[in-house]
Amino acid sequence: MKHCPICDRTSDRFAFFGEICEVCAGKKLKEKLPSEASVPVCRDCGRIRVAGVFVEPGGASVQRLIAGYAKPYKVRLIAASHETARVSVTDESTGLSVEHDIKLRFERTLCDDDSRRRAGYYEAVVQFRGDEGKVGRAAAALQRYVERNGGFVAKTEQKEHGMDVFVSYKRIARAFLEARHIKSESSFKLQGEKRGRRLYRNTYFVTLGYTPKHVEAQDTGAS
Repeated sequence: MKHCPICDRTSDRFAFFGEICEVCAGKKLKEKLPSEASVPVCRDCGRIRVAGVFVEPGGASVQRLIAGYAKPYKVRLIAASHETARVSVTDESTGLSVEHDIKLRFERTLCDDDSRRRAGYYEAVVQFRGDEGKVGRAAAALQRYVERNGGFVAKTEQKEHGMDVFVSYKRIARAFLEARHIKSESSFKLQGEKRGRRLYRNTYFVTLGYTPKHVEAQDTGAS
């Protein structure tokens, strides 16, 4: 029969991990765990930053965030409130598990998308021209597509014969047109350089239905 050298508990009543009992082993494990975790949260969209990426808040996201603070142990979220998370932490090398409370310290910040949104950032302009009804439906469909795919519409501008939609990321604008097999005329304008790479803004001119012959792509200042 073993006797714990710390508390003198015996192995006939308690499990042992090495030379010490489960109670003392659990206390030692808890001492290695953080008492609080910082949770960066975007003040505009409410997403939280986990491993450098902003994600939707929820149990899985909080669990991943806390796991980053409790390496190399396995973490499972039991419950969470606005201030505290209770987790089960397991040392997989020994099989020892403990329950532990971690204070959540929320820090208000801005995610990259909302920071760019506030600055009016955009990489592409889709210029819809033609039938008023078709233009309106296409512009609305584009906005829904952009928001579903992690982007945003910086602004829209009503034109005499259509509408210009300013899209955050050119890859999303291009994907929308390709997914719906919409033909467009493309042009590009150099906006500068970043880390040795040239940065372009793209303009996609789309004709929907009848368009008077004198109507041409409007000058938005971005191509």
